[in-house]
This record gives sequence, structure tokens and C-alpha cells, in this order.
Amino acid sequence: MHSPQRAADASKQLDKPREWIASREALRLVSEAYARHDVAEYASKETQQRAAMTRAADALMRRLTEGTLLASPVWFRFVQGNRNGGEEQIFHPQEYVRTIDPYFWRTLQRLRTVATVDWIAGDFAFDDDDAGYYATGSATGVKFDRSGLPAIDVLTSTPRASAGGAPRKWDWDGALLHLAAIAHGSRDGLFRDDGKDPNQSDIARHLRAWFIDTQDNAPESSQLRDYGKRFVAELNAIKLQTANNSAATE
Repeated sequence: MHSPQRAADASKQLDKPREWIASREALRLVSEAYARHDVAEYASKETQQRAAMTRAADALMRRLTEGTLLASPVWFRFVQGNRNGGEEQIFHPQEYVRTIDPYFWRTLQRLRTVATVDWIAGDFAFDDDDAGYYATGSATGVKFDRSGLPAIDVLTSTPRASAGGAPRKWDWDGALLHLAAIAHGSRDGLFRDDGKDPNQSDIARHLRAWFIDTQDNAPESSQLRDYGKRFVAELNAIKLQTANNSAATE
């Protein structure tokens, strides 16, 4: 049940005019924002777009689970309970705003391996039965409150200038050039001590060391690991392409 205070707070939110947009449009806007302001370099435009789409979907789902992004469905059902005891709890959209409770999205995230997530149609569903305890839910035709979308404010702003403009806080270009120089000029390259390829944590350590040496500070660990993850993804893509080329010439 919802508390009177929570209902009153939500009612105040309704006083604000809202622009409800389709799920696919929300994903498009957020992914465009990520693609436009991503400082990483990719092997192709398609790779950049895929990375932006993945980050956009993660950002949207994170705000849904937090309750900071409102979602309104055309049709909704959410039930959980215990089959052995015959007890079940039925969740309805929040009546005062006709939106989906964050608990639905948290359950979907928990059951993401068996969930259906269709951003194009705006359909989200899950159905899980574990030793008698079950949870099933479905939301179709979901639309989102545009004002709660993450990062889209940057679509109306100008990307930071690389020359003649204000300098960026972190010199990612210099850090990535440093990685390239190590890989090309060092006897051991970026290989680990055991001779294996580096993982994302190894790349993050290289980047952190360079930032500390040159700027006496370093970006957040999550940013460093993100670059490490992308580096490893690009490395694997190059290795696969090389293997395919070799097979084709045999």
C-alpha cells in the first residue's frame, strides 16, 4: 500500500505538464546523447552506435529501478507469491499517476536472464517460478516521461571543443595515445606478466598510472574500467578479424 504522504507527493508531480514518449523514442534520444558526447574512439560508426545503445538502455533501466524515471503502460500485470501456501500479492499501477512502481523494474532486473525486454514495442515481461515461489509481470506499450530521461540535455548543448575551447578535465586522448605507444614500442607491449592478453582491469591500471603521473589525479575507477572493457572488446574484435582473414587465405 502507498502512504498518504507518497500519494500527495506524486499528486504534486502531476501538476507539472508531462510529455510522454514511446519507449523506442526514449532509447533513441538517450543513445544519441551518449554517441554524441562519448570521448572514446571506435573501430567503426556501427560499433560506436552499438556501445551507445547499450549504455542508453542501462541508464534508462537504472533510473526506472530508482524511481526517478516515470513509466506509464497501456496494459500492466504484476503478481508474486508462494504456490505452496496459496498466497500471492497483486501489484497495480500507482493509481494517482498511472505509472509503474519501481519494484516491477527491480524484479525485472533480478530476473533479466529470463525476462523479455523490447524497447521498440515498449513491452517488458518476466515469468519465473523457483521452488514454489514465483513472480510474473508484464507491461506493454510503455511510455516514458521525457523530462526524466538521462543525458538528453546534452543534445541541445554543444560538445566540448578540442581546440580553442575550454580544456577537458581529463586528457583521454593523451592516455589512449600512451596505451598505443606502449603496445607498439615496448618489448612486452601490454601483455601481462604471465604472457596473456590484458583484461579490463589491467588496462584501467595503465590508464590510472598515466593520469597520476601527468595530472596528479585520475578519473573515477568506473570510467577507467569502462575504457578497459572497450579496449578488450576492440582487441577481441581485431583478433577475430585476423583469424578470419587467415582462414580465408588458407
